[in-house]
Amino acid sequence: MKTIIKWRWALMAVWLTVTVVLTVIQPDVNAILHQRGQDPLTEDSPSKIAGKLLSKMNETQGASNLLIFYNANKLTDEDMKQIGAGIGSLRAKEQELGIKQMIDPIAIPQAKSSLISPDGTTLLATFILEKDGRNVDDIKSNIEAALGNLSVEHYLSGEDFIQNDYIKATTEGVEKSAALTVIFILVVLVVMFRSLVIPFVSLAAVGVSYLVSMGIAAQIIDKLEFPVTSVTQMLLVLILFGIGTDYNILLFNRFKEELGNGKSVDDAIITSYKTAGKTIVYSILTVFIAFAGLTLSDFGIYKSGNVVAIGAVVLVLEILTLTPFLMKVLGTKLFWPSKKAAGHKESRFWAMLTQISVKRPLLTTLIILVLMIPVLLTSGQKLSFDQIDEMGYGHPSTKGFSLVGEHFSRGQALPTTVMIESDQAMDNNEALSAIEKLTERLKKTEGVIAVSSVTQPQAAPIDFFYASGQTEADGSKKFYVPDQVLASPDFGQSLASFMSKDRKITKLIVILKDDPYSPAALDTIERINGQFDAALQGTALEKAAVAAAGPSSMTYDMNKAQIKSFNSTAIIVIVSVFVVLLFVIRAFWPAIYIVLALIASYYVAMSASKLVSEKFIGADGVSSFVPFFSFIVIVAVGVDYSIFLMMRYKEYGNISAKEAIVKSAQSVGGVIISAMIILGGTFATLMPSGLVLLIELAAAVIVGLVVLCFILLPMLVPALMVLPERLRKKSASES
Repeated sequence: MKTIIKWRWALMAVWLTVTVVLTVIQPDVNAILHQRGQDPLTEDSPSKIAGKLLSKMNETQGASNLLIFYNANKLTDEDMKQIGAGIGSLRAKEQELGIKQMIDPIAIPQAKSSLISPDGTTLLATFILEKDGRNVDDIKSNIEAALGNLSVEHYLSGEDFIQNDYIKATTEGVEKSAALTVIFILVVLVVMFRSLVIPFVSLAAVGVSYLVSMGIAAQIIDKLEFPVTSVTQMLLVLILFGIGTDYNILLFNRFKEELGNGKSVDDAIITSYKTAGKTIVYSILTVFIAFAGLTLSDFGIYKSGNVVAIGAVVLVLEILTLTPFLMKVLGTKLFWPSKKAAGHKESRFWAMLTQISVKRPLLTTLIILVLMIPVLLTSGQKLSFDQIDEMGYGHPSTKGFSLVGEHFSRGQALPTTVMIESDQAMDNNEALSAIEKLTERLKKTEGVIAVSSVTQPQAAPIDFFYASGQTEADGSKKFYVPDQVLASPDFGQSLASFMSKDRKITKLIVILKDDPYSPAALDTIERINGQFDAALQGTALEKAAVAAAGPSSMTYDMNKAQIKSFNSTAIIVIVSVFVVLLFVIRAFWPAIYIVLALIASYYVAMSASKLVSEKFIGADGVSSFVPFFSFIVIVAVGVDYSIFLMMRYKEYGNISAKEAIVKSAQSVGGVIISAMIILGGTFATLMPSGLVLLIELAAAVIVGLVVLCFILLPMLVPALMVLPERLRKKSASES
C-alpha cells in the first residue's frame, strides 16, 4: 500500500486515460442489442432447427410480422381504398424494405375470411421481414413512409416489432433506474456520513469502475459475439453501484475510525486496507466467482450476466489503486463538513438480535425453521414468458397485437409452424397421406383451434380425397389424391404454398387457442410435440425430421433450457461460494450455515415475488428471468455481508465464540445494515420503470436481503454456531 500511495498520481493518470479511451471507442451496446435481439437458445434447440427449415423453405432469413389496420366503427370503402394504396406501395418497394411473402386480403381475395375480422373493424397483412442488420426503428420509419399519409389507424406488430419495443422499454427502465440510483446513493451517503464530499467521491470512483467495465464488456460483446440482453447493463449498473458503495462505506468507515484513533493519513490508509481492505477483496472474490460461473451456462441470457465478473475485477483494481489516491489527497477533508473523526456507530440492534439468538440457540433455530415451512410451501414459481403483458399495451406493437386478440385471436396472429424435412420429395400419395394423418391428429390436440397443411390448405378436410371408398387397416377412410389432381394447377398452388421447391420440406400452420406466450400455450406445444412420433410412425415420413417453430415453440424451448441451466448453474455458484467462504473464514460448519442462510433468503424472496406477482400486479406467473437473477444477486452479494461479519469475528479470536459473535455483530451490524439499504435501494429504483420484470426482481431482491440482514445473518447463523457447544454442555450436565 505504501508503494501505491507513492505512485498515486501516476495511477490516477492511468485510470483517467483508460476510462476516457474505453468510453470514446465503446461500441453502442443498445444498438447491438436491437440489431441482434434476444435469442438465448442454442442452435440445436428444436424451435431453432424448425426456424432454419422454414427459412430454407421460404428462401428468406426473417421473422413473421403483422401490419394491422383498424377502425372501431368498421372499415369504410374509403379506408379500404387507402389501405389498398398503402399496401400496393409496400409491394412496390418490397426489395428495398426487406418485406417478403406478404399476404393481404386485397392482393389475395381468397384470404379475406382469415385476414378481415368478422366485425369488419380490423384488417391484417402478414409478411416476413428480413432485417439484414438494419435497426427495427429505421425499418419501421421506412415502412411508414412507404405507406404514405394514411388516415386509417394502423400498427406494426409481430415478432420483430414486439421484441424491439420490449428491448426499448427495458433499456429506458434501466436508464431511469440508473439516474434514480445515483440520486438515492448521494442522499443516503450524505445522511450516513454527514459529509458532502464522500457521496461524490464514492460515486466518482464507482462510476470510473462502471465506465471501464462497460467499455471492456462492450468490446467483448461486439468483437467476440458475446451474448447481450436487456438485463446485461442493468445488472452491471445495479451490482457495481450497489456493492461498490457498500465497500466504500466499509473502507471509509474504517479510515474514519483509524483517524479518530489519532493515526496519520498514511497510517490510517494502510491499517484500513489491512483490515477492511482485506475483507473487501474476499467479498469481491465471491462476487467474481459467482458471476464468472455464469460463463458455463448454455443459456444465453444467464451467460450474459457474467459481465458483472468483469466489473468485479475492475472494481477491486479501482479500490486498491484509485481509492487510496482519493483518501491520501483529501484526508480528513473527505468527511467535510463533519468534524467528528469517529467511525461508524456500533449497532446495538444487531447486537441485541445476536445476543438473543446465542442465549437461546435451539429455540431461535426451531422458530426460524418453523417460519420457513410456509415460505417453502409458497415459493414454487409459475414462470411467465409473456413479454406483452410485462410491457403493457402502451406501445404501438402491443396495442396492435391487442386489437388482433380482440377481433381475431392471438394464436392466429403468431401461429405455430410445424416443419417436416424428408430426404425424399413429398409430393406423392405416401407422404401426403402421412401429412394428412399428422394434420388430423394436431387438429384434435387440446388447445389447437385449426391446422392448415398441403392437404388441407383451408384448414378443413377435402372430401374428394376420401372419395375412393378404400379404407385403412383401422377401418377409417383412406386418403388418396388422384394423379390428375396432383398434376393440377390448383393443387400445384397448394404445393407451392406449403412445400419447398424441391418438395423435401413442408409446413403445417397450427393456430393455438391461447395467447402464444401464455403457460397454456406452452402446454399445448408440449402436446403438439408429443404427436409427431405417434402420427408418423409406420408412414413414409417415419424417419423425417419434425419440429415446431414460432413464438410459442421458442418460448417452450426457452422454458426447458432455462430450468436446466438454472439447476446446473445454481449448483456451480453455491459450491463456488462455499469454497471461497471456507478459504476466507477457515471453518467448515460456519461456511455451511452461511450457505444455508443464503439459500433460505432466496426462498423467502421467491415467496415474496410470487405474492407481488399474483396479488399486486395480477400477472399470470413470475417473469421468467426473476428467479435466477434474484438467486445470483442474493447469493453473490448476500455472502459479502457474511464475510463482513466473519472477518470481524476472526479479529476476536482470543475470547469465546459466543462473546466474539456478539461483539462482531455490534461492530459491523451498522455497516451491514447500511450496505443492505444501499443495495436494496438501488434495486428499488427499478420499480418506477413500470416493467413487470424489473418490479418483481426488485421486490425479490429487497425482501431476500432484508430477511438475510435482520433474521438469518444476525440470528440463525450465530445460533447455529453456538448450538453444538450448548448441546454438549447440556449433555454433560445431564450426565
